[in-house]
Amino acid sequence: MDEKEIQKKIKQGAILAQVSFEVLGSPKEHVEKAIRGFVNNVKADSQITVLNEEFGEPEETEGKLWGVYADTEMLVNNLDRFIWLCVNFMPASIEIIAPQELRFKEKDFTNWLNDLLAKLHEISHTVRQTNANNELLVKSMNALIQNAIMLAAEHYHKPKEISAKLGIPEKQLEPFFVALVKNGKLEKKGNAYYKKGVKKSGAKKTG
Repeated sequence: MDEKEIQKKIKQGAILAQVSFEVLGSPKEHVEKAIRGFVNNVKADSQITVLNEEFGEPEETEGKLWGVYADTEMLVNNLDRFIWLCVNFMPASIEIIAPQELRFKEKDFTNWLNDLLAKLHEISHTVRQTNANNELLVKSMNALIQNAIMLAAEHYHKPKEISAKLGIPEKQLEPFFVALVKNGKLEKKGNAYYKKGVKKSGAKKTG
């Protein structure tokens, strides 16, 4: 698309903008593929013309994740579609190049705000659902570790021994030992833990 055609479309209501996207994840190959797929999804929209695109090299961030960006220059048919792009693709940054002034009706502005609010509510719901799932997962994992400690404590009593059998660092098991003693499921004698009903030798008590 040449400059003359671009200017013609801008006069008809199109938006010329610099739009940047970012993807964060792992492994490195995944983020490289994901960012290109992201831009291709934008290009597939008939109301958006990507004039230029530049992909950065993936960079490792904290937490062993990889981040990569894509800078694009695009022409979007109208302001309504540009808002749609921002709400649904959530670019990292945008810069409108042309036109210099934008005019829109109050009704259009209200609709855009409602679209934005709907997206924010959707994100909020997803975050709450994820937090609830994570909380359930943590509870289940804690119960699993406690049960594993109880089984191990029938034959192994020192934290170092139980840690070796479970494959969990001794330091991470300390809160579980404390909780199990507090709940009356384990008995602490010196530096050893015993399951209630099990003698120090490891043999079960008989009546």
